[in-house]
Amino acid sequence: MSRPVQALLTRLEEIVGGARVLTDPEALATRQVDHLRPSAIIQPADAAQTAEVLRFAAGEKLALVPCGGGTKLGIGAPPERYDLALDLSRMNHVLAYDPRDLTLGVEPGMRIENLLRTLSEQKQFLPLAVPFSDRATIGGIVAANSSSPLRHSYGGVRDYCLGMEFVTGEGVISKGGGRVVKNVTGYDLHKLLIGSLGTLAVITRVNFRTFPLPPAQGTFVASFSDAEPAFSFCHAVGESVLAPQIIEVADPGTAHLLFSAETPARIEPQQWSVIITAAGQSSVVDRHARELGRMASAADAIELVPLTDKETSSILARIREFPRLILEAAPAAAIFRIGVLPTAMPFLLGQLSKLAAQNHLDLATLTRASGIVFAAFLPKEENTAPSADLAKAANEVFHACGKPEISASAMLEWCPAEVKRAVGNVWGPPRKDFALMQRVKNVFDPQNVLSPGRFAGGI
Repeated sequence: MSRPVQALLTRLEEIVGGARVLTDPEALATRQVDHLRPSAIIQPADAAQTAEVLRFAAGEKLALVPCGGGTKLGIGAPPERYDLALDLSRMNHVLAYDPRDLTLGVEPGMRIENLLRTLSEQKQFLPLAVPFSDRATIGGIVAANSSSPLRHSYGGVRDYCLGMEFVTGEGVISKGGGRVVKNVTGYDLHKLLIGSLGTLAVITRVNFRTFPLPPAQGTFVASFSDAEPAFSFCHAVGESVLAPQIIEVADPGTAHLLFSAETPARIEPQQWSVIITAAGQSSVVDRHARELGRMASAADAIELVPLTDKETSSILARIREFPRLILEAAPAAAIFRIGVLPTAMPFLLGQLSKLAAQNHLDLATLTRASGIVFAAFLPKEENTAPSADLAKAANEVFHACGKPEISASAMLEWCPAEVKRAVGNVWGPPRKDFALMQRVKNVFDPQNVLSPGRFAGGI
């Protein structure tokens, strides 16, 4: 901080109120980013206070990291500087909701769990089944572009985010997109913020399209001896007239993590599992049951098991919480999120398995048939230098993803801070459009006060 700390804190207290500037060590520890702690936590009440805080920070060249539930603070590179945590948890209200038009406006600090509960009262929902759902907030979900298993049928955040209000690094309140499904306001500027990890602007409102809750749902688990028939089955389902809500492929390690003793699917140690959920009218679910049974048999599945409603709820929650389950079981794990064409998935998984074995690591993967692979590298119990092995494997994953036959986009989404330092760049090699990304950053945040260094290429 350029001026005496107390003088800066006094000014911030004038903006947001004395009780909303926190400096006690326990509070600061909750906003730690890769062993770095802020000098204070600032809790604005609305967009106007947020803008004033940012104008002050830009003038004093203070670095801020926006946060809410704190579930995304471990994502991204360590910040170059970190003076203030901009805690948006007070901004947690539904600002507008019209169930008839299927539109919603919500503040960034709203927890997804609470929002889904509110929407369910109108028999509606958002397809945001994201990890750490008890603490994850809308702002963090959008800023991290969190992946949901419902992406297969509803798309990603970009597909149902209608517009945003946000504050730039200079403290200017701006808007992008609109509040209605049919938007003719021009370029979707707000979509630049989706996945930018708080490096361009601070989101103060998000407008969504909502969806009706389906009247019926059914989940089916097909088991296979290895990856090839499992992905052949997925391909057959994708080419059919069926329209599943969810298609996930779990390798044997992940299958053991997902399934408990209460589940009728008898998952053996070397079995791959394809989890498919169908939703809609009961006749739609029934048709999926018939057709999936036929296709599973044609793909040489060991079995296809339907799950009860209770079992479905349990399994889908575990799929949603896959990163959390991995990190609870192995805090030293490194979890990649890889975007890849479905046709390249089997080859990619084969390469990942080889890299894990070469670096004395275990591997657990969960694959979204729509094009996302979560790959968790876990140190073996006897490994005495896991950070070095994880870092070596990580760099080899980035190299493999750059091969023409894979051509995937990878980021090291979760890993210990020491692994990040050893890897150097958790976002992988610089992209061809990096110069354009840097220009966008300079327009939105010319003083580089928002999460400096956390994004790709040190942005």
